[in-house]
Amino acid sequence: MLVKDLLGNLDAMVPFSWAEEWDNSGLLVGDPESPVTGVVVSLDPTPEAVGYAVEKDCSVLVSHHPLIFSPLKKLDVSTATGKAVSFALKKDIAVISMHTNWDSSPRGVNAAIAAAIGLESVSPLVPSVSGAWGLGALGNLPSALTGRELGQAIRSALMLSRLDLYGDSHRPVYRLALCGGSGGGLWDGAKTAGADAYFTSDVKYHERLEALYEGLILLIGDHGEVESFSLDALAGAVSEASGFEASVFRSTPRLPVVID
Repeated sequence: MLVKDLLGNLDAMVPFSWAEEWDNSGLLVGDPESPVTGVVVSLDPTPEAVGYAVEKDCSVLVSHHPLIFSPLKKLDVSTATGKAVSFALKKDIAVISMHTNWDSSPRGVNAAIAAAIGLESVSPLVPSVSGAWGLGALGNLPSALTGRELGQAIRSALMLSRLDLYGDSHRPVYRLALCGGSGGGLWDGAKTAGADAYFTSDVKYHERLEALYEGLILLIGDHGEVESFSLDALAGAVSEASGFEASVFRSTPRLPVVID
């Protein structure tokens, strides 16, 4: 199998056309004609992730977040992106990113999180118009939980090191909306859909104020930790597409130190 064949198989399973217009998914570094010797999956295409692929004798790194997001005006190898690009090229490692097309997949980030939490009657929070499943997820809890109990259940299910709760921790939650990654801007959609609580990351101050004023309970996790939960599901899809058992590179979460 060549890199271009793997790319075609991935496109058939999780089409790159599902990606948002502002996104940069697909083959970002590498030769489409190079052979695939193995595949590593990671959240971020860091120099460490590329190095892990080299150690595993894998010629392809499939990352969730794009290696090149904004246009590069120069390739400075003293930066993390420049070093990763240079390292990948030197070692003939192809880097494929599956970002918002994976977010929108019926087996992607949000679907995996919803399943782990145990939501029922799950639907996308924002249905897709491009043929994908959609962004976020919305579903009913099997039985009502207080905000605090729900937060504890989410933290346990996703193995999160921390989870912040805003709102009435004692109020019962029957319906939960969620969005892996930066979902602060979708809080109003969660409220409109009848959610009692919304679980996401990267919520801005004024988004939080508005959501709380409208009566939502907010559960906010770390962007990287929350999305990392879907890496096993992504590895499964990549394994099917490549014929190789994909290895998962898990970086240590870079979380802030709480100062008492």
